[in-house]
Amino acid sequence: MSVRKRFMLGLGHTYNLLYRAPVIGESLVRGICRILGFLNYHSPYGPRPRESMAELRDDFAKMVALMDFDIESVHEDEEKLEIILTACPYGFCRPEHAGVCDAAMDMDRAMFGHAGYGLIVDTCIPRGALACRICIRKQAEAAGHTCMPS
Repeated sequence: MSVRKRFMLGLGHTYNLLYRAPVIGESLVRGICRILGFLNYHSPYGPRPRESMAELRDDFAKMVALMDFDIESVHEDEEKLEIILTACPYGFCRPEHAGVCDAAMDMDRAMFGHAGYGLIVDTCIPRGALACRICIRKQAEAAGHTCMPS
């Protein structure tokens, strides 16, 4: 297992421990993740506003290669970028991980939000799905949408 994957699993374990803190756990994890999303956006590797979803897909591919994530597939059309992961980079896979999973996704929501996109998690492994399905749309178009076709 690569060092990057071990780092992500360790980060997931840390989030899970923090999340269980009474009263402040969820807010603490969400706050940390939003700060990390802001920092990631401002890094040389973060997503940028793009003219097309194909350009965003190329940016995303660079981030995935850097972080060594196990992505099953990435599809894009004019409206959205759809990502399917069969394994959580943080190791969240049980029903009790559903809350911390959603809180940790605030990093991605913040990172893509700063670039003008909305990120929606349609399905996730801790909620019983076989894979996580994530949809990224331009922010104005993201409200009320999912990855599922209309």
